[in-house]
Amino acid sequence: MSKIDNEAFAWVARKLARGLDDSEHGEFDAWYAADSRHKGAYARAMAICNAINFATAPQSFTPERYAVSEPRTRSRRGLLMYGGAAACLAASVGTMSFFALREDKVLTTGKGEFRIVPLQDKSIATINSATQIEVQFTAKRRMINLRQGEAWFEVAKDKSKPFIVVAGDARIRAVGTAFSVRRFANGTEVLVTEGTVEVWSGDQTAQRRQLKAGERAFLAREASVISVTRQPVEINRKLAWREGKLILTNQTLNDAVADFNRYSPRTIVIADAALRDKRLFGQYKLDAPELFAKDVSTVLGVPIVITADTIFIGQAERKAPGGM
Repeated sequence: MSKIDNEAFAWVARKLARGLDDSEHGEFDAWYAADSRHKGAYARAMAICNAINFATAPQSFTPERYAVSEPRTRSRRGLLMYGGAAACLAASVGTMSFFALREDKVLTTGKGEFRIVPLQDKSIATINSATQIEVQFTAKRRMINLRQGEAWFEVAKDKSKPFIVVAGDARIRAVGTAFSVRRFANGTEVLVTEGTVEVWSGDQTAQRRQLKAGERAFLAREASVISVTRQPVEINRKLAWREGKLILTNQTLNDAVADFNRYSPRTIVIADAALRDKRLFGQYKLDAPELFAKDVSTVLGVPIVITADTIFIGQAERKAPGGM
């Protein structure tokens, strides 16, 4: 590899392994701007890092925050397995694409698809399954319109150009930070992983709130108050999709199934409504709904039926002949 490629790999490795301090951010910015070839080398290094990570993630280390003791009667998989976190950034369920965005653009991901997109300002957008964002950068501001779905943004510092995400009624502003935004039918969720962001409603009915790393905000539609809580462990769990994983820490079967159905082309259906509130622990690859269903069957002692396009968990209640 060339000297420039080696330098790019060094920056990517340092940035994704432990992050950059203020002085290193300055050094990186200077290196990135010094030569147009640096931009291409940096994008290539990120792409290679992601590809390597996707291939090796299942064999990597166990995060302490998710480590649990497990019964000797079970193998290290499924509902009682806690596998690896990626050494670099992100993996995908079905397909993963990576490219540098060079102009204003609408980016869309299909079901089970992820995109990792370096933006024009050196920010990075990691776009979740079934998501659409519109990127609008001008000389005075950086604007992202999250039309649907979820995305995580690692924002490059530039105090002269605010980085703003619009998601329905919600507005999120950041400078040099990292956070995710997800749209729901009833509102917008913001999860902060680094730095500080400001959240408010577009119609100004809800008072502005500042969020720090480890905090979650939810802005319900037409709400007058923005709910803010500190949930660092839950934020890590919710953002495990960036590593192609679904982590369950006392979630209900209903919630787990809803998460799987965001990604898998094979739909999971809970046939027995009495099972919906059963609580589960575990970790899965997002493209492994069959394994999840088989473990649910074992743990809860219920039947499953797997067809070409659907997985049924439990048995539907049968009405007695002539009964109501």
